[in-house]
Amino acid sequence: MNNHISYDFPLTSPFTKEEMQQRYWKCLYTSSDEQMLHYWVVLPQSLKPAEINPVDFPQVGLVNIGRYFTTDESPYLEVWAAYERCEWEMNASDWLFKKLDLTGEKVLHRRLVGKAAENGIFADVLTIKTHSSGDEAISRYTVQKDYNPDKGGGNYFLLKASCASRDYAALADDIFFTVANWNLLHRSNLALAELLTTVNLGAGSSFKIPLSWKTKVIAKNRLVIEHTIDDINYGVVNFIFYPESVCHTPEEVFDKCTARFHNQDDGVTLIANELESVEDNLNSELQSDFYTSTGEINSQHEHMRAFYQCYIFLKKGVWCYTELVGRHRNQSDYHFEANKRCMELILSTMHIQAQ
Repeated sequence: MNNHISYDFPLTSPFTKEEMQQRYWKCLYTSSDEQMLHYWVVLPQSLKPAEINPVDFPQVGLVNIGRYFTTDESPYLEVWAAYERCEWEMNASDWLFKKLDLTGEKVLHRRLVGKAAENGIFADVLTIKTHSSGDEAISRYTVQKDYNPDKGGGNYFLLKASCASRDYAALADDIFFTVANWNLLHRSNLALAELLTTVNLGAGSSFKIPLSWKTKVIAKNRLVIEHTIDDINYGVVNFIFYPESVCHTPEEVFDKCTARFHNQDDGVTLIANELESVEDNLNSELQSDFYTSTGEINSQHEHMRAFYQCYIFLKKGVWCYTELVGRHRNQSDYHFEANKRCMELILSTMHIQAQ
């Protein structure tokens, strides 16, 4: 792999409107029997359809819904559209990064767009991969997400444009234009994999969670949100509240809320990083400083290892400790991604009414 080579990541097209009309054509994909899979994509004039019927690739969990490649003597470019139906709401970007990890792609550039409080985060990614032959391929991906009205859950789509690394400089602008210009022809009214439900905290305060998550109050200052499927818990978010008169710093809140993990009798331990401030503003409405820590929870009795992350913030004289415990990131399921999305939804939609 040529690690010393820098590959451009254009975000605008250098072509005029007239040049675009000459260089590209708009392809309407309607070959699938399911209208929800129909889309349009703008392709260079040199590209023509190669495969139009859906083809299942179970080894990577994707269904091909269109492949297009160069048919003249210009540098070879291939464009590939695919989708996967997933039951749970998650960021389309997290779905894509799992696919890239599964297929052995190395990320060179990434651009994240979208809002956690709305449809989630989407990604525009440039990758490189060295094949067994030694040839290097550069690929650029973008993603979309839509509700599946037939089976429920969400359809997660990707568009991939690939070429040999030696040809990328000549094709970079065409690749950008293609992956930036495509969309679904029959988008549903819900751009999420699940409906959202509002959890009321009282006194006008609330937040939102995906419908498959359930909430219960277990103490005056503690709320639990669980993702339990067929009696198996795959993720839990703990909310614990303390007045500012009880805890004066985020470190005190962290120590008080995690003390239960240091009870040697139950064999449960937490190893976590020190608290650090969050640079990104998770919720501009709250106008609060956020602190976070990540780590791992181990249970000797249950032979269990779980991912741990917490966020702490102060609002209206009350400390809020939000804790996620669930499966680690892996290649076999999407529970980590679903848990991450639920936590982000909670924090980004949190509304605390002024008293």
